Amino acid sequence: MKRFLSISLVTIIVLSIGLYLRPVPALKAQSRPLKLSATGQLYVPWPDYGQSAFGAVGYGVLATNNNQKAAPIASIAKLVTALSVLRQKPLQPGQQGPKITFGPADVAIYQKYVAEQGSVVPINDGEQLTEYQALQAMLLPSANNIADSLANWAFGSQKAYLSYANNFVNSLGLSKTYLADASGFSPKSVSSANNLVILGEKTLENPVLADIVSQQTAILPLAGKVYNVNWLLGTDGVDGIKTGNTDQAGGCFLFSAKQSVGGQQIQIVGAILGAPDINSPNQAIDDSQSIIEATPQNFTPLEVAKANQVVGTYKAAWGPSSNAVAASDLTIAAWNGSKPTQLTKLDKVSALASIGQKVGSASVTSSGQTQTVPVLLQQKIAPPSVFWRIFHL
Repeated sequence: MKRFLSISLVTIIVLSIGLYLRPVPALKAQSRPLKLSATGQLYVPWPDYGQSAFGAVGYGVLATNNNQKAAPIASIAKLVTALSVLRQKPLQPGQQGPKITFGPADVAIYQKYVAEQGSVVPINDGEQLTEYQALQAMLLPSANNIADSLANWAFGSQKAYLSYANNFVNSLGLSKTYLADASGFSPKSVSSANNLVILGEKTLENPVLADIVSQQTAILPLAGKVYNVNWLLGTDGVDGIKTGNTDQAGGCFLFSAKQSVGGQQIQIVGAILGAPDINSPNQAIDDSQSIIEATPQNFTPLEVAKANQVVGTYKAAWGPSSNAVAASDLTIAAWNGSKPTQLTKLDKVSALASIGQKVGSASVTSSGQTQTVPVLLQQKIAPPSVFWRIFHL
């Protein structure tokens, strides 16, 4: 009998130890939905000619006006040349890059554009420009001859360049964009306003080009001091990007500007094509100002959560619970007319989680732009008792 009791006692002890050593269940998470305020009324003062589009870095294209169709884009095509050249011959910020020596063929290109009354920067046989200087010459005074010479230098020929450039814009999903030349002087180099907003974002992603298109002047060999034809630079936060005008394209402008909305800085990108009257090519630039100035009223700053606001709870199977809180304020500049969405994700958390441990994230999304903050555990969960660990089912 004693032997039986001893065996039974040992069995109970072993069984109790086994039950006690069972893994403690993870905490059960439950998120708490956050309230989203409505956005305001949308008003964009579009010009009544041609076509226009508006977007912002991180948001993509937000609004368009008139039929988005392929149309001549004049010198805005030079942005594709610049991006293509830098993909072929990369530069880091601060680098001048290799020297390009201009020869008789380049002089002939220069003379051709002079005869056609295109925009040029003078060059001589044997003159040298660094790659960076050539990009400045192409983008600030919008030299057509430098665009052709730069494309020939990087790709060996116009044909090779155009093959590369058109494959490149296709890879970006710019279905209305086609390049017939490096300079945009040809009316067959076309795009749409909404395609150009995407091209503008791609340009700003490149730090070398973002720097160049924001420059008001540059000093070049032979040409001396040259001026950016984008005279709006430095006003209303404007920091780029490219103007263009030809008889066939009319006035064109792809612009970017930094604007503040509820303490958040937004870099907007807009495009205007087909401004009338080639004798007044500033019309597109003039009309861009109204769109830029309307930016703050077309975004609504939304405060979705404040720091330490409860966004969820963790509950232990043995009773205690802990709040999950936002680590910092969660805000977003929401495009008016959009429908922002909110998501709180709480991770699977061990019962041994400590105070302040990251346990998930809270985010808000508007028109493709997402802001996210970490979610932290606010209190430590008391461990289960020995009794609970042994006897819980």
